[in-house]
Amino acid sequence: MTTLPKPEFSIELSLDDIPPQGREISFEATAAERAALTKRFDLIELKSLKGTATAKHWRRLGVALEGRFEAEVVQACVVTLEPVPAKLSEKFKVHYLPAEMLEEAVGGPGSEREIIIDTDSEEPPEPIEAGHIDVGEMVAEQLALALDPYPRKPGVSVDEAPASEPVKEEKRPNPFAVLEKLKKKD
Repeated sequence: MTTLPKPEFSIELSLDDIPPQGREISFEATAAERAALTKRFDLIELKSLKGTATAKHWRRLGVALEGRFEAEVVQACVVTLEPVPAKLSEKFKVHYLPAEMLEEAVGGPGSEREIIIDTDSEEPPEPIEAGHIDVGEMVAEQLALALDPYPRKPGVSVDEAPASEPVKEEKRPNPFAVLEKLKKKD
């Protein structure tokens, strides 16, 4: 069994630590965590990442995690590579079920288990591993989804890309030039 590396921003929450009324978690990434996330998401800088989340029991054995976060990021412009700062403010809702339930739910042909579909969620449930969920890793994943995949500095278009050295085109002889000469001789 291979062990996965510990996430850069990790807030592990045990299912035993979630009371019936739910548990609110406030978080703020440290400088070291922000530096690691900056490297992971290929950012110029992650100035801040903070927010809150609420974990509640869901469907007997599952957990519903609902939260919001705010982040200040600096990405590289896809055209000029200059810094492009952005402020993100996002909400998210994720459901978790024990990993063994998810494996059984998609058990394949002949499986008599129900497939769990949640109409309130856009995504299928995430697995609960060893009785824990990682709130920090989920926030990091939500941050990745919120990042602009093609950040551009205001006023810059792709047509204004810095000019590189012009490509010298070779002048190739026309393959029909020989035929043209024969035609002129006649």
